[in-house]
Amino acid sequence: MKIVKYAALALALCLTACSPTTLKSTFNATDAAFINQKGTGTITGQAFLRRNDGMVVYAAGSEVYLVPKTPYSDERFASIYKGSKISYFGSTFKNDSAEYYNYTRKLIADGEGRFVFTDLAAGSYYLTTNVTWMVQYAQQGGWLMERVTVSNGQTSNVIMSGQ
Repeated sequence: MKIVKYAALALALCLTACSPTTLKSTFNATDAAFINQKGTGTITGQAFLRRNDGMVVYAAGSEVYLVPKTPYSDERFASIYKGSKISYFGSTFKNDSAEYYNYTRKLIADGEGRFVFTDLAAGSYYLTTNVTWMVQYAQQGGWLMERVTVSNGQTSNVIMSGQ
C-alpha cells in the first residue's frame, strides 16, 4: 500500500511540474528591443556542473541563450527557476508569445563550456544553457541561469554552475 501512495505522489508531482503555466504579463517588444541594438558591451562565460563523484561536466556544444530582462522574461524565469539558478524540469506556458523568441541571441558553447557575446547594448540580461550527462539510462544535470548587467565598453565574466 505504501508503494502505491509513493507512486501516486510522484505522479502528482510530475503532473504539477509538467502542467502549463499561465503567464500574467504579456510580451512587449519595446521592452526587449535593446537586445537588437549594437553596443560595446561583452559577456564572457563558462558553464559547467559538478557530478556527485566530483567530475566536472561542461556545457560543451550546448546552446547558450541571451534573453533581455523584461517584466515578461522576469515572470518566465521566476516560474522556471523558482529562485534558484538551476532547473531540473522544463516549463511550458499556456499563453507563450512566439514573438518573445525573436528577441533572444543564441550561440554554441565550446568544448570547455565557454562562450562570448559581443556588441551588446547596455542593459540587464538572462543567460541560460543546459549541462547534462547520462548515468546508465537516466539523464542528469539541468538548465542553468544567470542574470547579468552589461555596461558599454565593459566585459562581464559569468560562471554558470548552479551555485
